Amino acid sequence: MAHVPASVEDARLIIDSLREDPLYGQQLPPVSDSINENACQLCKQEKLTFEPPPMYCFPCGARIRRNGPYYAYDTRDTHHSVCIPCYNKSRGHTIEVEGQMFPKARFQKKRNDEETEECWVNCERCNCWQHQICALFNDINYDVKQAYTCLYCYIEEVKRGLHVPSPQSAVLGASDLPRTALSDHIEERLFKRLKLERQARAVQSGRSFDEVAGADGLVVRVVSSVDKKVGVKPRFLETFQEDNYPTEFPYKSKAVLLFQKIDGVEVCLFGMYVQEFGAECAFPNQRRVYLSYLDSVKYLRPGIKAATGEALCTFVYHEILIGYLEYCKQRGFTSCYIWARPPLEGDNIFYCNPTIQTTRTSDKLREWCLAMIRKATKEEIVVELTNLYDHFFITTGECKAKVTASRLPYFDGDYWPGVAEDMVNQLHQEEDDQKLQKKGNAKKIIRKRALEAAGHTDLSGNASEDDMLMQKLGETIYPMKEDFIMVHLQYSCSNCRSFMSSGKRWACHQCRSFYICDKCYSAEQELEERERHPSNSRETHELHPVDIVGVPEETKDGDGIIESKFFDTRHAFLSLCQENHYQFDTLRRAKHSSMMVLYRLHNPTVV
Repeated sequence: MAHVPASVEDARLIIDSLREDPLYGQQLPPVSDSINENACQLCKQEKLTFEPPPMYCFPCGARIRRNGPYYAYDTRDTHHSVCIPCYNKSRGHTIEVEGQMFPKARFQKKRNDEETEECWVNCERCNCWQHQICALFNDINYDVKQAYTCLYCYIEEVKRGLHVPSPQSAVLGASDLPRTALSDHIEERLFKRLKLERQARAVQSGRSFDEVAGADGLVVRVVSSVDKKVGVKPRFLETFQEDNYPTEFPYKSKAVLLFQKIDGVEVCLFGMYVQEFGAECAFPNQRRVYLSYLDSVKYLRPGIKAATGEALCTFVYHEILIGYLEYCKQRGFTSCYIWARPPLEGDNIFYCNPTIQTTRTSDKLREWCLAMIRKATKEEIVVELTNLYDHFFITTGECKAKVTASRLPYFDGDYWPGVAEDMVNQLHQEEDDQKLQKKGNAKKIIRKRALEAAGHTDLSGNASEDDMLMQKLGETIYPMKEDFIMVHLQYSCSNCRSFMSSGKRWACHQCRSFYICDKCYSAEQELEERERHPSNSRETHELHPVDIVGVPEETKDGDGIIESKFFDTRHAFLSLCQENHYQFDTLRRAKHSSMMVLYRLHNPTVV
C-alpha cells in the first residue's frame, strides 16, 4: 500500500513537490505537457537508478572504487569481494577471507558498475505507472488483494465522494512515537527559541510575526535508548592491572532524530548518537557524555537565514545540541566530548547525503561545533571549553594532576583507545626486539625531552609504560588536538583537574578561572604561605567558597528502555538503508526513506 494523504491539499503538495525535486536541477514542464507513456506519471522521468551500496575488500577492508575492477566469489548466502592488490599478493591457490580459505579459481573478475533501477507500481484505477518512491509506496505491507490507487485517482475519488480522507490520527507519524523526558526537553526549548528567532526576523524586516515564515511541523524523538558496555582492550588493561582499572564501562546509548512535515510528508532531517556514562560508572568515565555521531540533510523548511545571519537549519540543529547539553547538565553530568571528525564517504547516519550538501572539512566541522558551544557558554550551560590534549596531557601553572592514560575517558568507538592499544603492542615489540637495542641511547634522549615537556619527573631512562604511552599518544594527538573538543558542564579543579559535582568550589576572585575542590583546598591550607596560591608570586590571594548546588547525585532520567534493532547502533541503521535503498540524496527519496523508517519504528517486528 502507499502513503495515504490526510487531505486533498496534502496530495496536491506531494504531486507538486515532485516537479521541483533537486534531482533534476530545474522545474519540469507541467503535467499536461508530458506525453511519454514510458515515463512516471508523477515525476515524468523514466529509468532512475539508486546509488550502489559501498563495496569493500574483505581481506584488507579497503573500499572498492566505483567502476573499478575486483574479484568476487558468490555463494547462496554471501558475497565475497577482494580487491586487485589482495588477489595478486595472495600466495598459492587460496585466498583467506574472514578466517576461511577459498580457492582462487572460484573468484571471477568483475567491475563495480552494477546498477539497481527504482521499482515501479501500477495504479489499478487509471492503469498508469509510477516510481514507488514518487508514489510513496510501501512494499512491505502491500496486500495483493488491495488495489493501489495513485494520488491523481485519490483526488478524483474524494471529489466525487467515493473516498473519504483518512483522519490525521489514523496516520502514524513521528509525533506518535513515544515521548521521553529528553525529547520533551529538547522540543520545548527548540520551539521557544524558534518563536524568539521568528520574532527577531519580523522586527528586522519591519513585518508582523505572521508575515514571516517559520520552521513548523518539527518533531524530536528518542528512537533508541539501551544499556551497553564498552570493554577495555586487553593490552591497555594489562598496563593498568595493578591500579584496578575497570575491565568495562557501562553506558546508556541513545539515538535522537528530528522530523519535519514537508509538502505533506514527514522527513527525517537530523540524527545523533550519544553515550551517557552516569554517576554509577567507574572513574574515569563517571558523569561524562560522548557525542559519538551526528548527521543532517539540508532539507529543512524554510531554507532561509535566521535573524542571527546563519542558516535557519544551522540554528535549529545548534538548538537541539544545546538543549541536549542543558539536559545533561541538569542531570548532573560534568563534561561532554566531541570528536570533530568528518565521516568517511558512506559512513554517515543517513545513507547518501544530498549532492547539493557539501562535505564538511575538519576545520569547518570544528568551527560549526564551536559556534554552538559559544552559544551555550553565553547561557552558562557550558562553563569552560578545552580539548583532550590540553586537559589531560600537559600540566601548567598550579596543576598537580598526574599525566597518565588511566585518567583519559574511555569511550566506545573513540579515536584514542584503538590507537593506544596499537601503541602498547608496539612498545612490547620494541622491548623484545634485540636489534633495536643499539639505538637505545639515542631514543632515550628524545624520550626524555618529550617526557619533560609533558611534566614527568622520572627522566632516568626507566620511564614506565604509562609514561611512554602518554608520550606517544601526545605526539599523535597534538597536531589535531583542536578536533578533540572537551566541553565542561561543571567546573573542574585547577589543581587536580577533577570535576566538582558536590561540596564547595573555592574560587579566587583575583585570578580568572581558578577554582579548586574541597580536597585540594584542604591540602592548600597545610602548605606554607609562600607555597600557596598563587605560586611564584609575592601576592596573597584569598579563596572564597561557593556552594555547588543543582547537581543531582543520580544522573538517571527515569526514561525507560527503548529498543530498536535498526537504531540501537548506527551501523544497523546504515545497513538497513543500504540494503533497502533508503537514500537521502534527494528530497523525494528522503520522503520515501523517512516514511519507511517511521513504518519500521511503529512496526518493529517487520522483517
